[in-house]
Amino acid sequence: MAPAGAIERRGNNMETFNKTAVPFRVALGLGQGIDIGLSKGIIYQIGEEKATTMKELQKMYIGAGSTEMYVRIATKRYNDDDTYHARIHNLETSLEYCRVAAALDQPINPEIMCAHTYMDASIQQAPDFRDYPEISKPDKEWSEYSLEEMCSVLEQYGELVAREVLATGCRVEYWNLGNEANYGFAGVNLGLKTAVNPKLCRLDSHIEMERVDMEHVDVYFFKENIWKYNGQMMASLAKGIKKAHPGAKFGSHIAGLFDAPTSVAYFKTLLENGVELSQAGISIYPTMNLAEIYHDYIGIMKKVIRAIVDECGLPVFVAEYGYPSRIMGGFAWNQPVKGYELTAEGQARFTADFIAWLKEYGGSGIRPWAPDLLGWDPGWEPMSLFSYDGQTKIASAKPVIECFK
Repeated sequence: MAPAGAIERRGNNMETFNKTAVPFRVALGLGQGIDIGLSKGIIYQIGEEKATTMKELQKMYIGAGSTEMYVRIATKRYNDDDTYHARIHNLETSLEYCRVAAALDQPINPEIMCAHTYMDASIQQAPDFRDYPEISKPDKEWSEYSLEEMCSVLEQYGELVAREVLATGCRVEYWNLGNEANYGFAGVNLGLKTAVNPKLCRLDSHIEMERVDMEHVDVYFFKENIWKYNGQMMASLAKGIKKAHPGAKFGSHIAGLFDAPTSVAYFKTLLENGVELSQAGISIYPTMNLAEIYHDYIGIMKKVIRAIVDECGLPVFVAEYGYPSRIMGGFAWNQPVKGYELTAEGQARFTADFIAWLKEYGGSGIRPWAPDLLGWDPGWEPMSLFSYDGQTKIASAKPVIECFK
């Protein structure tokens, strides 16, 4: 029986945690690609304070309640490719965010994506370690590696990338393993060719979020064909990171595409295969397309969070979050939660209420996704925390900025 105020973890190698003792993380940090906006002369403004550099903007975020920064790191090492994801997620560029965190003495949460340039729940991509001659690896394609060979390389890479990150002088409280890894991690993914499980390449590689039936996921298939391998791979990556950072703590996150039983099964499978998780994570966009199918989508996500807390014994970090302040183009995530219109006021009210709910029910924090992505990508601007005036080039904070203090 767990003591009062604590949650008992059940399963393999589980402990207890006191949800009132877990500090709430406000991961209000620079969006990757912010240098694009700043190079175009955008001036970010919160109240009377203005920012024209990465450091100035993050300092304003700290004043708005930020407790940590974030950086997503691909296996591409150098900034020598102008394609969008290659440019913003390569290690060389990502280390600049670590240096900002070091200069401001603020923790940063590195996400070790283990994809060459980018992956998420809808895009499956394997890593590529050609930029790392110091890593001992077989001379063949990653898709031909055995699980043992993959784990060896991932352990070496984990140590190497952790040393690079920490050499900037930044502090890391949590490392994130993978990005929205519902359907795979580091090349053992649905639809990708891999010697670890040859059947995966014969399956549909494109997951259309609006067609996912979260109530009929074949949990056994994913556990036996993908997740158990991913767990061993993440454990090897974490082992390498701990060689450089002995006190490292880890999280991993999925997209909000699964119901509670499936989400619990995912994190339990990682734990059973050696991943030492301190927190679970989930991306939640309450107005996304699934809200057209499941009319209480946010209610389903709340059940997911409570189930992970209760059954896995892990606090849940909302690793990506956004609620639009008006109708969106492009992404078309325009299904408002009942009672919260798609306005700046509705954005602020929902965000404040959701944060309050998280604090009560085992949520460990929230990351407003790409809070400053605007001006050069107007499709995301409604989700951002700023309103942009193209004539003055001033991006003024919306009311939602007050929700994070």
